[in-house]
Amino acid sequence: MRETRALARDPWSCRRPLARPLLAVLLAAGLAVFLAPAATAGAAAGQVKSSPTAASVGPLAVPTPPATIKVARRFPANDPNGVIVGVDTVDFRTYCVRVLSHEWAPPTAFSDAALRAGALAVKDYAWYWATHATKLPDVAAWGANVDDTTNYQVYMDWDYGARYWDAVDRTWGTTMVRDGQVFQASYYAGQYSPAATDGNHMMQWGSQYWAAQGMDERWILDFYYPGAQFVTSGTAAPAAGSASAAWTGPHKPRGAAKLDLIGPVQLSPGPNRKGQTLKAQFTLRNDGAVRGTWAVVTLVCRGPGDQERDLGSATNVSIGPGAYRLFSGSVKLDLVGHWRGWLIVGDRDSLSLLDGGAPFQFVVGPRSAANAATAATP
Repeated sequence: MRETRALARDPWSCRRPLARPLLAVLLAAGLAVFLAPAATAGAAAGQVKSSPTAASVGPLAVPTPPATIKVARRFPANDPNGVIVGVDTVDFRTYCVRVLSHEWAPPTAFSDAALRAGALAVKDYAWYWATHATKLPDVAAWGANVDDTTNYQVYMDWDYGARYWDAVDRTWGTTMVRDGQVFQASYYAGQYSPAATDGNHMMQWGSQYWAAQGMDERWILDFYYPGAQFVTSGTAAPAAGSASAAWTGPHKPRGAAKLDLIGPVQLSPGPNRKGQTLKAQFTLRNDGAVRGTWAVVTLVCRGPGDQERDLGSATNVSIGPGAYRLFSGSVKLDLVGHWRGWLIVGDRDSLSLLDGGAPFQFVVGPRSAANAATAATP
């Protein structure tokens, strides 16, 4: 499981490790002692236990989930402190499947009940932020609902397949609410144990612990989110929509020294094939009144599976007022699919986009027969 990170910016972020007071620990331990014998007996009998206390209301008109959610993408990939480089508008159901794949992972470690519990938590958490003002200023500045990191939920451009889609589909017509409202169903990695939390957080490994004892997803969710109601709409999961990318965002002024991109990033002509080398070139100019020095200028691209490649970097870039600087770089194309790139500058140990990131895109096709023959030649 990924390392869980504590974020000072949001003391109750979705995956923050929970520091419990001593009293809460003692209460949790007592509850575990009370529940463990019954759970073990149920598992031995091969029974699946449903929650004895969770309120189930249905069928009932329930607000329709958002059609899409706007996800801010950070560089480096999935770094909570990385710079935002773009916003993807993602089909909401697809987003839930992809988040579930990377939060409740690896697939072999989690049973179906744990995945279904996770699917409902992931959906509620995303639904909340898709319909409320977001919590981080840079995410808000880009017009996004969430980012792709543990600041919210871990999102990548791929999923683990059928079991994760099934978990989302089977729970799509059910929504957890409190006081009639979708709430932040937060969670964190936790431990494979029977311990409870504060009523607002679920342990991912804890969900698997209870699933292994024969408990179903509603029992698990009621244990971690007491007082939640399960509202059933009776609607089927919609077909996944198409995703699009928007490359707009806040521009950060650079003071007396101003670095500008002159024209677009130039790429070597295609078609691009796996195994070939892509060359890139761009020109920067200091439009300010004084000499400027930038710690790093780097051209990066992100491709299938959120893989990142560096097309070239220059450090300690110093340009006088009105002067130009030509940069060039290259990268070997090793993955087939759609790639997106942008230009980033580092200033005083921080990263920011230059001129909106100077976005560019390209597609890498399969290795050609001639290319393959060349690669096979000793």
